[in-house]
Amino acid sequence: MRRLVVLALALAPLALAACSPASTTDEPSGPPPGDISTIVIGGSDTLAPSLEFTPGLVYEEEQSTVVWNGDGAFLSDGQPLLLDIYGASLDDGTTLINTYDGLPRSFVLAPEVVGEELYNTLVDVRVGARVLVVAPPSFDSDAEPPIAMVVDVLPNHAMGNAVEPNPDLPPVTLDPITNEPFVTIPEGDPPADLQVATLIQGSGPQVRQGSYLIVNYTGWYWSDGSDGEGSWSSGDVLDSSWPVERAPFELQIGSGQVIRGWDEGLLDQTAGSQVELVVPATYGYIDKGTLVFVVDILDVWTPEGSA
Repeated sequence: MRRLVVLALALAPLALAACSPASTTDEPSGPPPGDISTIVIGGSDTLAPSLEFTPGLVYEEEQSTVVWNGDGAFLSDGQPLLLDIYGASLDDGTTLINTYDGLPRSFVLAPEVVGEELYNTLVDVRVGARVLVVAPPSFDSDAEPPIAMVVDVLPNHAMGNAVEPNPDLPPVTLDPITNEPFVTIPEGDPPADLQVATLIQGSGPQVRQGSYLIVNYTGWYWSDGSDGEGSWSSGDVLDSSWPVERAPFELQIGSGQVIRGWDEGLLDQTAGSQVELVVPATYGYIDKGTLVFVVDILDVWTPEGSA
């Protein structure tokens, strides 16, 4: 029996600890045993779910169950994961982790990253699934409570309705398996001003000043060029968050964290959308010339009081 550890601050890989020893018949009887089937997931006043349960029960082994399956692609070993997680103590209901009232977290679908119990459940589901996981305390820590976690599997690419592309901008194609975008840079001079085109229209929350976003993106050079660090050809990749070893990029709109082309071009877009940006040097990087970005907006969270 192994415990799925959730650290509210570190929130790093969901690691597993050692199993607790089996009780013997000579030991005095304790609280009644608990089971995942008795835990009810409900709503709340926030974006996060709630958990209804009988406190003080003893959970002797890790358990997981699929609350509902998704209708997206099947998950596969080693792929990037984007998860919303709500976890609470099964002793007193204290919230231990909550990404719903914020941004989801990135993982890789591997047992050493998310733990064997959750891994074994996720490899059989599709994007959009909701899973409930219960983990008992580890044998070497009396201070740890048993925990329950609601885990929602989110898409790592834009999920919305396709929009007629702008014929004046570089055409975008998608990998048929991963949905990673690619562009073809046309011949000729790039546009002088910032160009923004919505390729996929999502139905999620709108991006406003002060919104926090988590996105997947790739940027390409429009023209051949060089700077003090190296040279490139038209169509070369400047940077990308799509490789498995990378994680989706988190940013805040209007904070000066990203280039002007992103701050202005992503404003008023919605979660689930894919946006093409043609960013002239004056809106991006002076020494790199015009750049083309395709940005998949995976999630948007706007703190209360933001514009």
